[in-house]
Amino acid sequence: MQGQRQVLVQQQRLALSPQLVQSIKLMGMSFADLRERILEEAEKNPALEIVRDSFETPQWRERLPSGPARLTASSGGGDEESDVHRDFIEGVLQREGTLQDRLLGQLGEIRLPDEVRTLAEYLVQNLDRDGFHVVPPRELPGAGNAAVLEEALRVVRGLDPVGCATNDFRETLAVQARLLRTGREDPALEAAIAILEGHVHLLEKGRPDALVKALSREPVEGLSVDLETAEDIFEIVRSLDPFPGRAYDTSPETFVVPDVIVHKTEDGYSVVINDEEIPVLGVNPFFMELEGESGGDAESKTARDFAREQLKEARWFMGSIERRNLTILKLTRALVVYQRDFFTHGPSRLAPLRMKDVAEEIGMHEATVSRAANGKYLQCEWGIFELRHFFSNQVGSARRTDAPSSPAAGAAYTAGRFSKEGVKEIIREIIAESPEALSDQKIADLLATRGIRLARRTVAKYRTELHVKSSFER
Repeated sequence: MQGQRQVLVQQQRLALSPQLVQSIKLMGMSFADLRERILEEAEKNPALEIVRDSFETPQWRERLPSGPARLTASSGGGDEESDVHRDFIEGVLQREGTLQDRLLGQLGEIRLPDEVRTLAEYLVQNLDRDGFHVVPPRELPGAGNAAVLEEALRVVRGLDPVGCATNDFRETLAVQARLLRTGREDPALEAAIAILEGHVHLLEKGRPDALVKALSREPVEGLSVDLETAEDIFEIVRSLDPFPGRAYDTSPETFVVPDVIVHKTEDGYSVVINDEEIPVLGVNPFFMELEGESGGDAESKTARDFAREQLKEARWFMGSIERRNLTILKLTRALVVYQRDFFTHGPSRLAPLRMKDVAEEIGMHEATVSRAANGKYLQCEWGIFELRHFFSNQVGSARRTDAPSSPAAGAAYTAGRFSKEGVKEIIREIIAESPEALSDQKIADLLATRGIRLARRTVAKYRTELHVKSSFER
């Protein structure tokens, strides 16, 4: 018979106090969540009081149609760019339209049989914010005819953004890949389609060599992939959008208030926290007097202990907000140094930057930087951007150079290093400045002259993300 016995085991654990947990949560909160949390705490803790709340007369609030507010900017700068920027910001408030509006507008320009058009319109109205079906399409009115349903799906999926009217991100990736077929043979594209249609789990490692190994363990009939083809497959997959509808999620309830503001000065740039919209907290004087009292009966002692506990919580809460603001301030100052070309010349000069590099520079953990950047917005002369926007991966270029070890060694942007967002802005400039409608291949050729090597399909993907029509449609 097996018995029980006591065993002494020594373990090392990290215990998080409620206050520390609260501080971590405050760091990750967006403006709206932080404001709500402050009002909650002020209502719960009588030792806290709201000294000032100017939210009813907002100074910086703007509605953001989708993504960060950006504009086309040439590398030269000047008054002309300021005028363009001013016009853009004024236009932000006027931009309307949902995913459904965009798709229905395109449907109206296509000649279709009545039954196909009607069902296509139902399909569009049945999409969620990601572009996926809310209810199965076969349950929609008029979907009993399989041929009509198939044609309506084909039409909607080919509209801009491509790949809507699907069940999930796997199906939309497969649909978008099939739409890339141009009539010429492309083994990598055909392989990507085959994988996306039934073997998407083979891509989970995210590396070409891992895909080759996975296929050797789990062969797919008719599919033979070497390392070079695997690299092309991943380039194709990266050019696709798993959630095509999100770019048009323009809910009128979406408001953006910048957490930090960057001003250009004669000496460089100043960075200030936008505390105009955050309620200003103070400590209730009565509780402070009660804390300082001594002596008295048991009832007085109980009241004094209660006051001290509430004051302790109030001061910790106020300190947590101050630490949050200082972290955001420190992070933004580092971004201004690393991304100096962006702030000087505009969005096309956004440099590739890793969160890890900034974390090491400012002496914080990468997780802290991630929480500080998530859901926080920065306002500068080029518009309003989420702090995460300034962390962008490097894309193909003619040559590579090592990044400086610190901002003091120079800006992270160097010739031959380009971020994805920066390249997208360059594509926007090329299209805007060209008197003719350039094809994606021509744009890729022009990028190559600037040292940026991108495949045509990647250019097409970036162009679509910029909401620019193809050369044929333009």
